[in-house]
Amino acid sequence: MLELSLSENIILAVLSFFTALMTSIAGAGGGTVLLAAMLQFMNPAEAIPVHGVIQFTSNITRTWLLRKFVNWNIIFKFSLLLPIGIFIGLKIFQNIDGDNIKNLIGFFILLALGIQNLKITNSLNIPTNLYLIVGFFTGILNILVGVIAPLLAVIVKQSISEKKSIVGTLGYFGLIGNLIKIIGFTFIGFSFFEYIDTFLMILPATLIGSRIGQLLLLKISNKIFMRIFQLVLIFLAIRLLII
Repeated sequence: MLELSLSENIILAVLSFFTALMTSIAGAGGGTVLLAAMLQFMNPAEAIPVHGVIQFTSNITRTWLLRKFVNWNIIFKFSLLLPIGIFIGLKIFQNIDGDNIKNLIGFFILLALGIQNLKITNSLNIPTNLYLIVGFFTGILNILVGVIAPLLAVIVKQSISEKKSIVGTLGYFGLIGNLIKIIGFTFIGFSFFEYIDTFLMILPATLIGSRIGQLLLLKISNKIFMRIFQLVLIFLAIRLLII
């Protein structure tokens, strides 16, 4: 296990605050920035499970704050096949090289950004039964790349139009996905206790960021915010692919 220095833990805490705030405002994306940043000084076998704990905290806060707005019909169907997908993802994860995972994450980030900017996605009609398949593949990808939220946001926005409902429903997706991910990594022997110092610094920052983001949810325009966010993601994704 890699022991993080105090300065690295402080950097992660600051990043967790701002990415939790970002996710609460935009609905998704903050976790992607955080994981891409973590991979600059952690290997995937450590970054992905640690990132899962951080995102679980962020999403449980966001889901609770927006619990009146979540779409339970979509959530139920999404959750049914999710555990099977996570089981398959863990099997693949244990047999794949760390550098290949970094490349996969970098590629997936760029793919997600490309799909987000395709105008054709604005006119898609997503039937609720499709969330059974979405949940299954989310389970697999949540283990391998840990940054499925931007694509989920594209899909959910085709089914829900109200902003608070989108953010709350995506929060539940992250909540259940990361909870089962944590359980899965525990079963294959990952020791979360080794990172207790990191969690003690990061989790309060995540909770505060989620709360402030929820208060700012309807007060900030997404246009400039999302452009800056996308540029940061492109930079981090390219670094993962070439370094």
